[in-house]
Amino acid sequence: MLADFQQAMADLTASPALCNEVRRDAGVLARRYELTPREARRLAAIVDHPGMECACIVYRANRLAPLALNLPRTCRALGPALRDIASDYWAAYPEGNVHFYIEAARFCGYVDAQAARGLPLPAGLVEVMRDEAAIIAAALAESRFEATAQAANDAASPLA
Repeated sequence: MLADFQQAMADLTASPALCNEVRRDAGVLARRYELTPREARRLAAIVDHPGMECACIVYRANRLAPLALNLPRTCRALGPALRDIASDYWAAYPEGNVHFYIEAARFCGYVDAQAARGLPLPAGLVEVMRDEAAIIAAALAESRFEATAQAANDAASPLA
């Protein structure tokens, strides 16, 4: 039950929509998670607390950071559509990757797949995104090479 409480807390922090759903119907928690009555009450109280909105904002800012830092032209090209496509991406990939290049590459793959499915996207976006995706791919390849070289160097060290 503690694991479900922790998962529910993480899910609520990641999803303002889930928070709103729980505010309308706290029974959502019992249907989605195996919680004690005390845990369900605590989560409902947390969702109703004004600080929960702030927690959701911080979570989303942390998810947005790798995209804004590594895909600035893509973010600009998306314009107002960034909010919806990022929200959809985060729903499809609820667990972010702490490696900013990997998270940015995965976002590019997601947007590319949406374009292939015919999702209407701003003009010029796909070209800009593919240019930035190529830069990210090169940086990822370099970081993997450096990590492999460092691991080989560490293994050869007399202190290893």
